[in-house]
Amino acid sequence: MAQVSLLKKNGSYVNKNGEEKKVTNFFVRCGDVLVPIEVKYFESKETGKDDRYRERRVLLSAFAEELPDKGKNGKTEKKPALEPMDDDSDLPFN
Repeated sequence: MAQVSLLKKNGSYVNKNGEEKKVTNFFVRCGDVLVPIEVKYFESKETGKDDRYRERRVLLSAFAEELPDKGKNGKTEKKPALEPMDDDSDLPFN
C-alpha cells in the first residue's frame, strides 16, 4: 500500500502592481506522485465573503510537511540519514 502525505511549498511572486506576495502551495503525495490541491473559497450569498477560508488554510499549513527542494539534477535532494557504524569495540550497550 502506498503512503499518502500532505506537503507544502512556500514561495513568492510579483503581482501586476509590482508588489511581492507570499504564497503557500499544497500537495498530496500518493506514492511517487505529487497531486496539487487547492483550498476552496466558498463565498457567502449574504456577505460575499468566506469567513472560514483562512482557518482551513492555516489548518492545512499546520499539518503539512515542507516539500524538499529539487537539486541541480532536477531530483529531490535527500537528507543524510544516520547509518550504523561497525566499531569492533567490546563495550556492551544497555
